[in-house]
Amino acid sequence: MNIFESLKIRRWEKGHWQYIYILLWRLYNVYRFITISSYRSRIIYSFRFKNHYHQFSNFTRSDRYPDLFKIAKKHFQDIEKPTILSFGCSTGEEVATLSEYIPHATIVGVDINKWCLKQATRNFHAPNRFFYHCFSQEFLEMNNFDAIFCLAVFQHPGNRHNSVQTESYYPFSHFEKKINELSEKLKPNGLFFIDHCDFNFLEVNIMKQYRIAPFLNNQCLRQRPLFNRDNKKTAMVQTNFRVFQKK
Repeated sequence: MNIFESLKIRRWEKGHWQYIYILLWRLYNVYRFITISSYRSRIIYSFRFKNHYHQFSNFTRSDRYPDLFKIAKKHFQDIEKPTILSFGCSTGEEVATLSEYIPHATIVGVDINKWCLKQATRNFHAPNRFFYHCFSQEFLEMNNFDAIFCLAVFQHPGNRHNSVQTESYYPFSHFEKKINELSEKLKPNGLFFIDHCDFNFLEVNIMKQYRIAPFLNNQCLRQRPLFNRDNKKTAMVQTNFRVFQKK
């Protein structure tokens, strides 16, 4: 066997194992779809609400952002009955945590995944905690929030896991449109919390309506890529501000 025949065999073997890997991965995803309700719901609702879906993961946990929650606690400690929105609340742990930090507040959790909302309502519903679908009439009619939290919502896993990716999988126009919609629900002097995002809030067209909130530890270093409003990667790390105050 000459060298050319040897190279052909190696290429065939490499492609052969690659096809087997792809097949096994797809079979595993089918298994997860059948047996894991959280995964199944994510797939179903990401297709059903394709043009409105932001974050493809349901992952969350309690007290995930203690530095931001402490900022909110101090800011609202002397404000009577503030109303706070947790946008992309997943299964409700963030709502419950905010309620612990600010017990005199009314916390509204909103998500696009109905399975997540069922889990949140079952585990965390209380007289000062409410959960709604983002297209529900109840949420559409809500406004005058004192604070809005968007934590680990506006991001795509491909932007973080594909190191050679130069253009965002998640378009800036999609991000900016939702920021504009949420901003309309925030009262003057209200706080907009945003973290673990593929973009910089400073670049949205309504930034002129906001100021960087004067809190300690507002700016934070994140080991994650940053994309601009043209969807181009501009940096491999972020030092973005995370709290903004509406003028």
